[in-house]
This record gives sequence, structure tokens and C-alpha cells, in this order.
Amino acid sequence: MERVPKVTVLMPVYNGEKYLKEAIDSVLAQTFKDFEFLIINDGSTDKTQEILESYGDTRIRLFRQSNKGLTRSLNKGIQLSSGEYV
Repeated sequence: MERVPKVTVLMPVYNGEKYLKEAIDSVLAQTFKDFEFLIINDGSTDKTQEILESYGDTRIRLFRQSNKGLTRSLNKGIQLSSGEYV
């Protein structure tokens, strides 16, 4: 049976290479560890995907889609989340 995390941290990103690594590292460094980190690349054209793929943390779940905007990306993330809380 698959483990259900207590929390889903949801982060849509579009062309966020400038601050992306800092943002991801900040979430991963939290003292609370029972979470999945759901990141949706919303059609980025910069190095966002390369940065996302450089992480090997098993809490990270990556999804890539064509650009749909923030609201649709958040709604998709909520649908994909498995945490008790988002």
C-alpha cells in the first residue's frame, strides 16, 4: 500500500529558473518531513525543467504541461495531490 503524506506542498512554476532552486531547497529544508512536494512545470521555456530534474528527493513529484496559467495549474495540482492537506 502506498504511503499517504500528511501534507501536499503544491508549486506551479512558469519560467522560474532565477529563484526556483532557492524555493525548492527552502521547502525541502523544512523540519516537518511528512509531505509530498508536487511541482507543475506550466510550459516553461527557460531552464526550469533542467533544474527540476536535477533533484533526486523522493518527496518530489514532477508534472509537465503546456502553458495553461496559474489557476488551471493549481486545480490540476489539487487533483493530483495525495496529501491529507494541501
